[in-house]
Order: sequence, then C-alpha cells, then structure tokens
Amino acid sequence: AELGADVIKVESAYRLDPIRGIGVQPPGQVSWNTNGQFNDANVNKRAICLNLNTPEGIELALKLAATADVVTSNYTPDRLDRWGLGYQALRGVKPGIIIANLGVMGISGPHMGWRSYGSGIVAMCGIGALTGFPGREPIGIGTLHTDFTVPYFAATAIMAAIHQRNRTGEGQYLELSQYEASVHMLDTELLHFLNGGPEPERNGNRSPRMAPHGVYPASGEDRWVAIACRDDADWARLCGVTGLTGPPDVARRLEDIDDIEARLADWTRNRENWEAASELQRAGVPAAPVEDLAELLGRDAAMNRDYRAIDLPGGLTATVQEEPILWDGARLPLQRAPLWDEHTLEVLVEELGTPIETITELLSENVLY
Repeated sequence: AELGADVIKVESAYRLDPIRGIGVQPPGQVSWNTNGQFNDANVNKRAICLNLNTPEGIELALKLAATADVVTSNYTPDRLDRWGLGYQALRGVKPGIIIANLGVMGISGPHMGWRSYGSGIVAMCGIGALTGFPGREPIGIGTLHTDFTVPYFAATAIMAAIHQRNRTGEGQYLELSQYEASVHMLDTELLHFLNGGPEPERNGNRSPRMAPHGVYPASGEDRWVAIACRDDADWARLCGVTGLTGPPDVARRLEDIDDIEARLADWTRNRENWEAASELQRAGVPAAPVEDLAELLGRDAAMNRDYRAIDLPGGLTATVQEEPILWDGARLPLQRAPLWDEHTLEVLVEELGTPIETITELLSENVLY
C-alpha cells in the first residue's frame, strides 16, 4: 500500500482483527479506529466489512477477487479452500490471479494446521535457543520479531509474481511458510551445523571472532554502551583510549575475555554512555550507546524524520513510522488507516455494482458484519 497498490482489507466483527483492539489507545477515546499499532500497520489501505461465513459473503468476495491482482491470506493454510475461495475458485473468476498464502507452517507437512504468534515462531525456528547467556535459560529476543520481518519476504515474492505475470500472463500460487522464512534469519550457526559443525551454544553478546565484543555498563541507572573490536588494530586503538593492556592477537584475547571485559567495564561505568561511545568513535573503535526508546525518539537526531503524525477523525492524531526508503529524496505518501467499515459501500456499490437495495438485505442478514 505504501508503494502505491490499492489494498483492500477484508474484515468482520465475527472475528475482529485483534490489532484493532490490542495496543496503545488515546485516554478516554478507545475505539476500533484509534489503536496506535493498527494505524501504523494499515496506512494507505481501504477496508470493507464482509462476513465470509455466509454464502452471500463468499459470492461478494469472489466478485471482489475478479477485480484484484493479488489475494493474500494469513489464515491456516486450508481456510480459503474451506470457504470456497481457494486457488482454483479464484482462478475461475480471474485466471491470472496471484495468491500469497502465508500460513505459519506452510500448506503441507506434519504441522500445517498450526497457528502461532510471533513469539511462538521465534521459539520454533531456533532463534530463541540461540539467544541468551551461556549456562542460562533462553530468553527470546523481546519482540515478536517474525511478525515484522516475514512480510518483506512476502512482498518480494508477490512483486516477482506480478513481474512474471506481466511477461507471461500466468498467475501464481505462492506459499510462504512463516516458520521457514524465520529460519532464514538465523546467523551462520545454522550453516555451520548443517555442514558438520557442533551444536551452537548461547554466547550472550560475545563473538567467536572479535574480542572484546559486547555491551558494558555506563554511569546511571540501566545505561549501557556497545563496543566491538573487529581486529587487532581496533584493540590497539581501544587500549590507547582506555588504558587497557592485554594480548595483541584475538586468539589470546578470547582466552582472557573474562578479565578483559571486567577491566573494560571498569572504564565504561565511570562514563556516560553517549560520551563513552563518542570518545571511542573518534579513535576509530566501533561503539554506540544502547538507546532506549526515549533516547531513540528524542536525543538521537537520526530518527527525527522516521515517523509522522497523521490526523484522525475527532481531533486525534496517530504517530506512524515512515518506510525506511526515500524516493528521489522524498518519503512515500501516507494516508491514515481506514476506519471500521469505511469503504464497504464505496467498494460494493460504486465499484462492484451491488444495488443499494441488496446492501440493505445484506446488512439485515449480517453479511456485512
């Protein structure tokens, strides 16, 4: 939608999209239209209300699909088929249509019916097992990471399928397993293991190739600075700034890493994290403050252009993220997310030609629900 596609979100109160209700809301004005997360995730889209548990709803969905280039589904993989909206049914009304089925575990295999949130996928795909410190329990990564990375795999596949159709006239059925896509976000540990390496262990912030490499305490409550020495030259520069001493080669530094990190922490904890990072950066040592959200959106001027306030009805505003892409130096156009049921009449009457008398009947029969 942010790249210019006309995206129509099909919703139903029969099974409300939870993002309309879960998340930050303005004080005293909670509604399905005011959720901060929903407004961020649905800019530039339209929305219609359609109950797909009714024959009339399925009929209207097929009419809508006949006008579409792409249909996406985030349900369990057989849900569209059980509704009568599977690939063969949609090809019947639009031979060149593209379907992107984004089931958690794909459309085949022993776990094809599984459903999950991002935290479950993070656990299943191996990321959680590798995150944490040696000898301690895995701690995950603190966010529903896959929910916000898998869609970029999907967008790329969809654009490739559109490009193929433009050349050949053929549609496409795309299967994207959220689980499988998330496995691809593992670091090199997976490739090492596949090629005969050992089962990797959790290593916290350390690296097997760089020393030191980690996060160290700074002055103040819960303030930290990240520091990495890519090579022996970085280590020499770090020693020049901090007064540390130690082996000049990385192999021996890895053997002495506990002592080196303890002494480096003695240096960092007497300094403010931004100041420590700046001092090291000036010497050519990779370093950065560990920013909390208040710093990220306040002190760090680099983020000042990365979000935008959008006006909502009723005098409210929602702050949304920009796409991290500039086109000829400009951000992409953004329009507010759709209100509940906002475009149902526009799509069904003006674009699909549904008589207004029929709309009245559909409303009374909870088809537009």
